[in-house]
Amino acid sequence: MSLDGFINDRNGSVASLYADLEELRITEPLQEAIKTTGAVVMGRHAFAMAENPDLYAGNYEFQVPVFVLTHKPPKNIQKRRGT
Repeated sequence: MSLDGFINDRNGSVASLYADLEELRITEPLQEAIKTTGAVVMGRHAFAMAENPDLYAGNYEFQVPVFVLTHKPPKNIQKRRGT
């Protein structure tokens, strides 16, 4: 569960909360959150849900610094926007 109460199922799916994730992305509350968020803190499991974590650099809704909490640093440093 995230700090804002977000929760997904064992497979990482959010379908039970948001049947249409694309529709959610255009809602006013999410657009406002995107505009006012200064950084994202996520756990390693949430970060690893992306097929290619490098995609966060240009495709994640929140184009702000992303801090991943983990016990072990990654072997490869992920891409940064613009690199």
